[in-house]
Amino acid sequence: MSAQARPQDYARAICDLALEAWARQMRDVQKAVAGSPALRAAATDASAPVAERLLLLDATTPGGVNEGVRKVLGTLLEAGQLDQLGPILAELEQLVRPKAERRLAHVTSAVPLTSDERAAIQARLASKFGAGLEFQFDVDASLIGGVLLRVGDQVIDGSVAGKLAAMRDRLTV
Repeated sequence: MSAQARPQDYARAICDLALEAWARQMRDVQKAVAGSPALRAAATDASAPVAERLLLLDATTPGGVNEGVRKVLGTLLEAGQLDQLGPILAELEQLVRPKAERRLAHVTSAVPLTSDERAAIQARLASKFGAGLEFQFDVDASLIGGVLLRVGDQVIDGSVAGKLAAMRDRLTV
């Protein structure tokens, strides 16, 4: 698996995309409600059926909102807590945004690393990328030997499989 993305990488990307889509739709609804006292009054009118109020909020978002966001908004409307949309959105954005603030170093080795090897890699990466890195250690026997490092969008492939793939690429050109 030289420089290919791993299933965990795809799963994280899918999760990030889904959360960002939810956050974007909820932001659109929040802006519309905050910017229109009439909409806010209509959306919080407990005498109107929740389904009607939900359709009203749905219409405020270009392209509407997905089913999951509709359910969340419906729950807030039923509970009379549409005013909690801002704090909920702030929490959701913290879940979406940490990648920019949190720096994760993925260390994948062919065999489990000893604590001394882990400490040496952590020290080396901290000196190269700066302090504050979080580390995730994985084992992937398909690397054959060596280590594959990923910090942000930088990949350092010191694996035997990666070197063999690079050699194959050079020879087939």
